[in-house]
Amino acid sequence: MNVFLAIANSAQFAPTAIKFHYQFNLRDFARIIQNMLLAMPQHYKGNPLGIVRMWAHECHRTWHDRLIFDVDREAYMNFMRNGIKEFGDFKEEQIFEEPLLYTSFVAMCGGHEATYLPVAEMVALKGTLEAKLEEYNEVVARMDLVLFDQAMEHISRIARITIHPVGSALLVGVGGSGK
Repeated sequence: MNVFLAIANSAQFAPTAIKFHYQFNLRDFARIIQNMLLAMPQHYKGNPLGIVRMWAHECHRTWHDRLIFDVDREAYMNFMRNGIKEFGDFKEEQIFEEPLLYTSFVAMCGGHEATYLPVAEMVALKGTLEAKLEEYNEVVARMDLVLFDQAMEHISRIARITIHPVGSALLVGVGGSGK
């Protein structure tokens, strides 16, 4: 909660003409809690590091993904470093170890119940996404995608947003370049 208060009250994260999407409010905190409630307790019993990593992931998706300047990202990380001190003796390297991704669709594609689990390896995520792409290509028109790590991270972010009934995202382009 302290990280949320620090970000919401920081003048550095106030909206401007360039940073018009820097709108931080209590809904952001509620979104973090909502996504953490997707986790099944049996997968995290005796694993407090997994819960802390999930919290860090949710904070990254909710706040860090909106930040467009390196100085803002560094200020956010300073808030996070101060926030993780509340969780005990975990090291920063443990909490922010890559890949810091949580999804529910990997478990579903494996034939299991949809539960919010960490992505242990990008290779496993790539296998799941390639299988779903192949399934899509059999039913609908052929779509050839190159699934590099950043693309797979974005797909995971989009899936995280769309699992909720009123999930939405804002795509901010770069100067009309189409990127």
